[in-house]
Amino acid sequence: MQNDRFDAIPIPKELDQAVKIGIRNGIREKRRLHRKKAALRYGASAAALLAALCAGILLVSEPALAARLPLIGRIFSMVQEKVSYKGDFSEDAKVYVEETPSAGENLTPSSGQTAGNSSDKAAANPLVQTSNGITVTVSEANCSAQALYLALCIENEEGFPADFIKTKNMDGYVLDYDILYLTTDTYYDVPGLTKADRPSGYGYPTPYYIEGEFADDHTFTGIIRVPLDEDLASSGHAINSSTAQTDAELIWEDKVSQLPEHFTYYLEISDIYADLLEYEEAQLTDRDGNEVTIKDPVQKHYNGTWNFAIDVTMNKDGVQLIPVNKTNEDGVGIASVEKTDFEIKAELLLPAGASLSDYAVVICDADGKRLESQGNNAEVYSTYGRNTDTVYIYVCDYIKYMDELKGDDQKIAEGAIFKTEVHF
Repeated sequence: MQNDRFDAIPIPKELDQAVKIGIRNGIREKRRLHRKKAALRYGASAAALLAALCAGILLVSEPALAARLPLIGRIFSMVQEKVSYKGDFSEDAKVYVEETPSAGENLTPSSGQTAGNSSDKAAANPLVQTSNGITVTVSEANCSAQALYLALCIENEEGFPADFIKTKNMDGYVLDYDILYLTTDTYYDVPGLTKADRPSGYGYPTPYYIEGEFADDHTFTGIIRVPLDEDLASSGHAINSSTAQTDAELIWEDKVSQLPEHFTYYLEISDIYADLLEYEEAQLTDRDGNEVTIKDPVQKHYNGTWNFAIDVTMNKDGVQLIPVNKTNEDGVGIASVEKTDFEIKAELLLPAGASLSDYAVVICDADGKRLESQGNNAEVYSTYGRNTDTVYIYVCDYIKYMDELKGDDQKIAEGAIFKTEVHF
C-alpha cells in the first residue's frame, strides 16, 4: 500500500491543537500520507560528497568542518528526491545563504581551529542562528501558490544521538529519510495572518517536522513544507458566536483569500527533538475504565530560540486553475482543479449540509495511476515525475473508499460517486 509506510512515523501530540480549529483535510488521513519506497537517486553534488566521505577525505566528525561542507545553498538538490514531498525545488529556488569553499581552500581545520564558524556566519546573516549549541540555517526557499518549501541545515556542536539516524541504526525502518520534530510558531506580514492574528498556543497550523538526511553525526539537512492553503483557511479573526468559549462555536471573519506575490514568513522554532530507540511505560485508562500499560518512546529535546524572518517570493507563473463546476445528481462534484509546479488539488462541490469529511478526492495521472500525497493533506497530490497533462478525478464516499477502494486504481474508478477528466 502506497501510504502504509507513513504509519512507522510517530505523530506528535501537538497535532491535537490543529484538530481543534478544524483543519480537517490535513488531519483525517494523517496516517495514510505517504507512499511507495522511492528509488535512491543522488544529484552530482551529493554523489561527490558521498564519495569524499567514504574515502575519508573530509573529516566530518569535526563540527567546525561540517559547517563548512558545501551543503548550504544546495540542500534542495541533495534531498528533494528523498523526502516524502518531492519536487524540483532547486530549480528557480531563492538561495539565502550559500557557503562554498573557494578554490584551493583547505577543508581540514588547522591546529588550534575552534568551532566558531557557525557563530561567525550567524553574525553576518540573520537566517543563520545559534542557540544552546544548535545552529539552524535557512538556506533556500521555493514557493508555489499552494505551499512554501524551506531548506534548512541544523548543526549540533555535541553531535546528535545515533538513535536519531534511524535510516542507519533502526532495524526495520522503512523510510528513505530521517525526521526531526519541531515546536514552532509562524505568522506573516499579511493582515489576517500576523502575529496578533495568530497568537501562540491557539492551535494554528505550524510546521511540526522536517524531513531529510544526516550528512554526519553533527549535521542534518532537510526540507520543511508549509501548507499555505491551510494557513489561509485558518486566517482571519476568530469570533465567538455566543458567550460560551468552546472551539465548536468559533467562527471566522475576514479570511485571507490569497497571499501576495511577495511576503515575509516568520518561523520561530523553540524545540528540536526526536525519538530515541528506548521506551518507558505509561499507565492509561481506556473508555471502559480499565487501566492499560503502553510503551512511549523516550525523546531527546534541544530547546532554544531560533526566530527567522524569511523574505518569500511566490512563483505564480506555474499556477494553472481549471474551472470544472460539474456535479452528479446529488450535487456532489468538483468546482475547480489547481496545479502548480509541484502539486495538484481539486476543490469539492457539495450540497448544503454535506461535510467534507464524508468524501475522499482521488486524482490519477494520464495513465490512470493514482498520484501520491504531497504533505499533510492527503488530497493534495504530488506531480513529481508523473504525466499530469491530463488527470482523472474521482470523488468517493469516504467510508467505502477506506473499506473497499483504497489502494486499487480500478476499484476507485469504478466505485466513485463522481468522476471527471481535466486537461492542462
